[in-house]
Amino acid sequence: MSQHNQLSLQWEFIISKVKSSVTVVDATLPELPLMYVNEHFTRLTGYTYEESVGHNCRFLQGQDTDPETVMQIRDALKKQQSIKIDILNYTKNGQKFWNELNIDPIFNESGECLYFVGIQYDISERKYADQQLKLATSMAQMNSRGQLEFIGKLNHELRTPLNGIMGMIELAGMGETTDEQKEYLELARQSSEALLNIVNNSLDMAKLGRGKMGVENIEFQPLKLIQQIVKTHEPAAQSKQIRLLCHADLNVPDVLMGDPLRLRQVLDNLLSNAIKFTEQGEVQLQVDVRQQLMDTVVLVFSVRDTGIGIPQHQIEQLFDAFTQTDISHARRFGGSGLGLTICKELLELMNGQISVESTEGKGTQFEVTLPLLRQQAIPNVG
Repeated sequence: MSQHNQLSLQWEFIISKVKSSVTVVDATLPELPLMYVNEHFTRLTGYTYEESVGHNCRFLQGQDTDPETVMQIRDALKKQQSIKIDILNYTKNGQKFWNELNIDPIFNESGECLYFVGIQYDISERKYADQQLKLATSMAQMNSRGQLEFIGKLNHELRTPLNGIMGMIELAGMGETTDEQKEYLELARQSSEALLNIVNNSLDMAKLGRGKMGVENIEFQPLKLIQQIVKTHEPAAQSKQIRLLCHADLNVPDVLMGDPLRLRQVLDNLLSNAIKFTEQGEVQLQVDVRQQLMDTVVLVFSVRDTGIGIPQHQIEQLFDAFTQTDISHARRFGGSGLGLTICKELLELMNGQISVESTEGKGTQFEVTLPLLRQQAIPNVG
């Protein structure tokens, strides 16, 4: 026996004992029949050597085998190219298994493709684990959406009787009351307003979580909106005997396009927090034009206070839901810790952003950057 034949027999023996499924296809025939399969292939598929050789590998396919995957394999073979792909195959007794298929063409010295060598790996366990992970992720997302839906409905139901309670408190305060009764009614009113604020924030969080929060793009007067916002917060500042200041850049356009309701919600929250956490000194709202483009004006709204400040190590967590800088602050000042989270989410919906700088014991400055369209940039479509 020649050395060449001995080498051929050695390679056939080696391939037959490889722990991976190995197949050799005759590339010179149009049907591309199998001309060799190793022992691992027969154990994996249940088909004997005799049942396999002479047939095209399509006998491993079944009703759930992806036609697109089959077409990709056929296209690679037609072009005599290598391919690595996952395909769902069937054993002889009809059991499904996932096959990682690696096919390489073998050429002779003349460049003629003689064989396709395939190495297959059973990846059924890995595919099953991936499917379980996807299922678990999908279930978690469904549960999360369900919880947000429940929270939204619950808080919506709470808001109706709460508004009724606040109305009755206001009516009771209109009648003749003693100083002690007035004090009780005022405490009840403050508590009701705090609870309503928590309910409204929870509703907004539920809407944001479900992707139900929308933003408008309508005309509004930014300077007029700022004046209204500041006027709303003047009584709270006066009651704490702190100054509430407002400065505006003269270059701010008279009319812009955006969502004044959501912008007001953000600035109301920032001013409310600034006043709440400031015992003496001042709170200032400033509006500046950062950039003017052809159709867009970028405004910067700065809210600065001389309050208690925020520790540096807690600034990163400031926009997380239900986060406050200190548990003692929660007891002393109240609040749910949802406001800044909602501000950040709303600004992202409006293509804006928010940042904060603070020195503990000296004060805090929030900066809101928001691009707004000029009025003339909106085409006349009607």
